[in-house]
Amino acid sequence: MSMNNSHDDRDSEEIIEEISVTEVSDEVLRELSDLFGPTKGVQRPPVQKTPTGDATEDFTEDLTPLDARVADAEVISITQDDSDGYRAEVIVIGGGDEYDLTPAPADPLLKPLARGADLVDMSDDSGGTVVIGDQDIDRVVIVDDDRPDPRFDERRRRRERRERLKRVKWLKLGGVVVGFIVFVMGVLASPIFAIRNVELEGVVYTSPATIEKVTDILKGASVFTVDSADAREQLLKDPWVAEVRITTNFPNGALVEISERVPVVWYLGADQKARVVDARGHVITVLTGWPTKYLQVRGQGPNLEAGAVADDVFRAAAQLVLALPPEIRPKVKALDLTGGGELSMILKGGTIVRFGPPSDLKDKLVAVVVLFRRQDPATLAVVDVSTGEPTIQQR
Repeated sequence: MSMNNSHDDRDSEEIIEEISVTEVSDEVLRELSDLFGPTKGVQRPPVQKTPTGDATEDFTEDLTPLDARVADAEVISITQDDSDGYRAEVIVIGGGDEYDLTPAPADPLLKPLARGADLVDMSDDSGGTVVIGDQDIDRVVIVDDDRPDPRFDERRRRRERRERLKRVKWLKLGGVVVGFIVFVMGVLASPIFAIRNVELEGVVYTSPATIEKVTDILKGASVFTVDSADAREQLLKDPWVAEVRITTNFPNGALVEISERVPVVWYLGADQKARVVDARGHVITVLTGWPTKYLQVRGQGPNLEAGAVADDVFRAAAQLVLALPPEIRPKVKALDLTGGGELSMILKGGTIVRFGPPSDLKDKLVAVVVLFRRQDPATLAVVDVSTGEPTIQQR
């Protein structure tokens, strides 16, 4: 084996390294012929058959080692430069010109290359490419092609472009929705739908200052965006107001419905001012004089401001007064509250009805009504229902 290297000013190429072996066994030629087709000028050695005659007849077989048989073949190594600058190592396994180079039939499963109908291209997992020529089918050309597939970058660019367009589409859609909402809110909040007329119902004792403040909140605001919760809260701060409902009337109106508290009883505080209480025990107002329209709960109570909640005994007294039937209510002069928290009712004729602690007042009142229907209360001095069963004292 010998190798010669020479350099030129323009290019360089490697000298073909050649190994020749003159003798090749019949078995090797038969195997090569099966793989690459028959060779020119060399007949395919006949296949040795098992003798059918005497079983003891000896026959010979080529026992040449495989390495030696391969060494008998002709191997040519060629280094080629592709037109695009790619350098490939080509190994050709086959005989010389003395062999038959008639190509074997091409495999129909192999797909020809696009650039030449005489070549078949197959790619393996490692990235190499196997090329089989039509004219030299008995030769195998292995080209190690590590260049990346240009279609991969194109697919990646297309995918990125689709994702970018999708993001842009969603951003545009979100912008349209936000813009539409802003436009609608601007139209609804415009002065076209501003409240100009405010109607109030149920107002008797509510403070005029509170009414004016609520009117200022409502007027000028849009019927769609008016802060009715703020107006309602301002009204509920008034001690006389129990409940409020505000509704808007398209396109420029508002209706305010107020439910005021109902005074039931009153009591004197330590400051000698009268506190008017409703059925829920709320102090509605504080007066310097004594009211005559409501029943008094005799006994000193706490000095509470308007809007505060009185003790439970005053709430029980107010509920008792509301529960009085029409046949007894005109006969009641006042209610009396002792220091121990016991409640009594004073009739105009002087009869005293003792209820005791402010509990089970409904059952106690039923017993009093039944007794008064059976007997004239003017003949009775004291009626005691504190234990649930009435006891009486005659005059």
